[in-house]
Amino acid sequence: MTATDEPGCSDAAPEPAIAAAVADVPLVAHRAATAPATVDRAGRTVEVVWSTGARARNFVPALGPITEELEMSPNAVRMDALHSGNAPVLNTHRSMDARDVLGRVTAARLDRGRSYATLQFSAAADVEPVWQRIADGTLRAVSVGYRVHRYELRPDAATGTTIHRAVDWEPFEISVVPVPIDRDAAVRAQGDQGSPTPAIELALPAEDPPMPNTTDTPAAPEHPSPPEPERTAPSSPPPTDNAAEAVRAERGRIAGIDTAVEAARALLPGDRVAALRAEAVERGWSPDDTRRALFDALVRHAPRPSVPANPAAHGAPPRTEILDAMAEAIAARAMPGYQPQGTGRHAEFMGWRPSDMVRELLSLDGQTQVPRDPVRPAERAFHTTSDFPALLSAAANKMLLAAYAPAAPTYRQIFLRRDFRDFKPHRHLRIGDFPVLQPLAENGEIQAGTMSESQEIVLLQTFARRIRVTRQMLVNDDLGAFTDFAAMIGRRVADFENATAYALINLANGDGPTLTTGNAPVFATAAGRANKAAAGTILNEDNIAVGRTAIMKQRTLDGLPISLGRSMRVLVGPTLELSALKLTAAITPGSSGAVNPYVGLLQPVVEPLIAANRWYLFAETPTTPVYVYGYLNGVEGPQVTTGPVSGVDGIEVGVIFDFGVGAIDWRGAWFNPGN
Repeated sequence: MTATDEPGCSDAAPEPAIAAAVADVPLVAHRAATAPATVDRAGRTVEVVWSTGARARNFVPALGPITEELEMSPNAVRMDALHSGNAPVLNTHRSMDARDVLGRVTAARLDRGRSYATLQFSAAADVEPVWQRIADGTLRAVSVGYRVHRYELRPDAATGTTIHRAVDWEPFEISVVPVPIDRDAAVRAQGDQGSPTPAIELALPAEDPPMPNTTDTPAAPEHPSPPEPERTAPSSPPPTDNAAEAVRAERGRIAGIDTAVEAARALLPGDRVAALRAEAVERGWSPDDTRRALFDALVRHAPRPSVPANPAAHGAPPRTEILDAMAEAIAARAMPGYQPQGTGRHAEFMGWRPSDMVRELLSLDGQTQVPRDPVRPAERAFHTTSDFPALLSAAANKMLLAAYAPAAPTYRQIFLRRDFRDFKPHRHLRIGDFPVLQPLAENGEIQAGTMSESQEIVLLQTFARRIRVTRQMLVNDDLGAFTDFAAMIGRRVADFENATAYALINLANGDGPTLTTGNAPVFATAAGRANKAAAGTILNEDNIAVGRTAIMKQRTLDGLPISLGRSMRVLVGPTLELSALKLTAAITPGSSGAVNPYVGLLQPVVEPLIAANRWYLFAETPTTPVYVYGYLNGVEGPQVTTGPVSGVDGIEVGVIFDFGVGAIDWRGAWFNPGN
């Protein structure tokens, strides 16, 4: 396996596991499966199976040591690089020298969970020794270099660990390697009868005899320890014509060891790294063997750095305080006139870009060497362990509430608030008056009475909208769409509440919804209701008196007079606004200093959603409610949620609003269609 900072670019021979510690994206080689025997000596091509997605260990700076697994479905693997015809075939993932390129990938495909590729090797003289080893079955393994763009975490019940499954990843090179990091990545030449799962299957021409199987060994453990070859007497010097190749191979081996060692120096004690290097050189370990030894040492001796449990005790502000200050800064910058809350620490972050905040959050998470460019922090911002989604959620909540709280929908003046416990149909009971008291004689028995009741059902509904914050928005330092959405949606929700409530009132040309009790609308002229004018009239003192009288003549379920407060509200649309204001003015219009005797009896409510010349009278809501509204468990206003976007580097910021309105009675209100 390998790791690089950019596709096809590396300043050193990339290494598995430990090399991944210096890269932002882990790149791993996994098990391969048997491929057809497809050596074409004339065309210098061979077909390989370079991955089946099996599990392997890896080290990711943001996550530490992990168990990684590759998703092999076409939707998960970005095959553009391998399909381009320019993806390189490398010598052991090295890319320091032009001679490290052995050929190119001419074709690649996915088929039922396996990945196939056709490799074409150069006819250059320095490639010939490698090609001959492949053709005669001596070189038997391949390894793939790739990037992981997104993981999904999946628990493994068998081992009690968490599997990091790469569900969006991109292969960009295939290497020929002497020793595969996966125990099953081995070539089976034609004639082999063993059952290991190989990385390449090569066939000799028909005229050549089958190669004997001399390399089959028992299956190694999942994470094998570095091999310790038996010490033997020094072999005789290679022939003169192979001396240069032998020297170059040894130099390459040591260079690979040094690359792995350098990548691990920042993660392990210096004496431990030096001892492992000396042992690797002396015992003839390959670079892959060295990487495995370093990885095992890292797991044992280099736990992932973490943030102190109590940062304030170490002289740093608490993590929640910094998150809240950043959220206040985003809200203050997005909403003119916003008044930040808290300690005032938000001023420190007012000039920060989103990418600056992401880097600060990554540092708080204990990650070292956070890249300064905006691309990689943007990629890390959307990991499940990142604090960035929490930051967006906090900022959106602050902006939503800042816009929602000052809004005063007029429907709340004539609706009674009754919240909901859950989403089940809620039965709102109108209890009849307490039975009339009866005289109680000495030693007499208290008589039992009954209470009448009616019921109406009101439903709670959920309303929602969402917006996506993408990696591109963070790279461009542009959260404008998000902040506009968050600042605007608060007022929009208040307007939505108002419109929903008045849509209920305006049903049936202002008569309102049909009630279960009596199977009639809220307002009707029939004797059972008698709370609607027989014909529309203008809004004046005389007609107001008619409406008040009609309400006061209403009776409870037990036939007793209803209890009314002194004040009533007159609900009108824009066309009757002036008339309503004249009726409720402290001084009678047209009279010099004459006090209006109806002051305090009427409170005007002007609502643009009331059509034409309609007008209503409503008694005080606590005593005689007609319409009700409510929220889920008393949580007023919209709530913000965040979650990942399937198949995309991004976050969806959603606004959920649980709200219900309904009619529960007809008493306590009067309707005039107007004239």
